[in-house]
Amino acid sequence: MYRCFGDVGTSRSTSLLCTAAVVVGLLLSGCASSSSGGGSSGGAAPTPSGDQTGTYTPPSGTTQSGVLFPVYTNKTAGYSFEYPGGWRIVEKGSGVRIARFGNAVTAVVRPRAKAPFYKGYQKQLEAMLNQHDDKIISKIVQPAREITVGKDKVTMAVIEQVRPTGPGADAPKDTLVVNRYLFWKDGKLLLLSMSSVKGVDNNDAWNLMANSFKWN
Repeated sequence: MYRCFGDVGTSRSTSLLCTAAVVVGLLLSGCASSSSGGGSSGGAAPTPSGDQTGTYTPPSGTTQSGVLFPVYTNKTAGYSFEYPGGWRIVEKGSGVRIARFGNAVTAVVRPRAKAPFYKGYQKQLEAMLNQHDDKIISKIVQPAREITVGKDKVTMAVIEQVRPTGPGADAPKDTLVVNRYLFWKDGKLLLLSMSSVKGVDNNDAWNLMANSFKWN
């Protein structure tokens, strides 16, 4: 059974985007043209660019053309992945933040000579945890491990962060659950982080997007 996304501002016990779960169900039944293991939503999927980032946001789960999971492509760094249509895109060079309803997908590219090893990344997480900065990491939910995305070996971990919901020292705080994937190729390390408020189950959508990632 797939749980529907709801506005985090009104319901934190359900997922954010109902269509994400529906699409995952359609993918499993072979009724959709998108592929969770592919990295493309089909020929009709638009490719957002910096000049498309603006104030207009279509309804959640659709783009202006009605695509549920269009493909975001960053030509500067050479990567792409699917994302929920209608979410706001803010690009900065080789990185991007795609967000809506308190949920966010961020991609950050850094130079790195060698591919990361999951045991090494686990040590980094533990070192950051010992710094007691909850905005960066407050808990390791799932230790770093190696998974396969397409033909690539990818490091993946799940952590929690605690962040204020607004300005001011007295602003209430939310605990965010972050699924983080480390992709590497030809001296480039990409950290793909997908976060939602704790209690919101977006795992089907996160898995769909992670499995669609491609170096271009």
